[in-house]
Amino acid sequence: MAAQALVSSPLTTSMEAAASRKMMLGSRAFTRRNPFVVKATSTPPVKQGGDRQLWFASKQSLSYLDGSLPGDFGFDPLGLSDPEGAGGFIEPKWLAYGEIINGRFAMLGAAGAIAPEILGKAGLIPAETALPWFQTGVIPPAGTYSYWADPFTLFVFELALMGFAEHRRYQDWAKPGSMSKQYFLGLEKYLGGSGEPAYPGGPFFNPLGFGKDEKSLKELKLKEIKNGRLAMLAVLGYFIQGLVTGVGPFQNLLDHLADPVNNNILTSLKFH
Repeated sequence: MAAQALVSSPLTTSMEAAASRKMMLGSRAFTRRNPFVVKATSTPPVKQGGDRQLWFASKQSLSYLDGSLPGDFGFDPLGLSDPEGAGGFIEPKWLAYGEIINGRFAMLGAAGAIAPEILGKAGLIPAETALPWFQTGVIPPAGTYSYWADPFTLFVFELALMGFAEHRRYQDWAKPGSMSKQYFLGLEKYLGGSGEPAYPGGPFFNPLGFGKDEKSLKELKLKEIKNGRLAMLAVLGYFIQGLVTGVGPFQNLLDHLADPVNNNILTSLKFH
């Protein structure tokens, strides 16, 4: 009787209810998931360059572009660098690295494409080599200069050399410092890099020792990416100018300076 009365007492009932509530709360705590995905409406993270200039930035782009990359102005209208959005199929680090490398190639290409024209006009090189970039065998149907081999052979040869260089570059990106462990004509000790694949440094890639302190290195990185982006646009302009006008970019500039009214983008596109 006493035991039955104890079981049915209000104290026991309240203890059971408390235990039930504790079990429910524990179940909720166990099943609750923490949100790891950064929302577009959340406050943008500020790591580096929080006071930087922004170019057509959005709340979504600022949720992953925090200013830590050189030349990061929050501009990413297509979301290509968004690890959780439309650009998630490509690793954002690879895109940033690829922009730097393509910018460097574009700077070399933009200078190399226009240099023969300038040097030829100045009389520093023979007329037979002072040709527009599209008449130097790069495009076989338009090529007029005779090299030691035909354009197709040169293309395959260049493809093999560039493929070898690009393969080693990718290995260094995938595993920084690995090139110092692979034999390369005794030069492998200079190819260890700096741990940052985009800026390997060393006697081959930074012979003058630029960017010795963090501040100057940051400024040089910004200047490089800006000039690289400009060079990529310049190379695109070379292509369009060559197709539309049939002459090189330097000759286009000379014609425009000589007669701006009749030699400009509108007259070249026949908008008159």
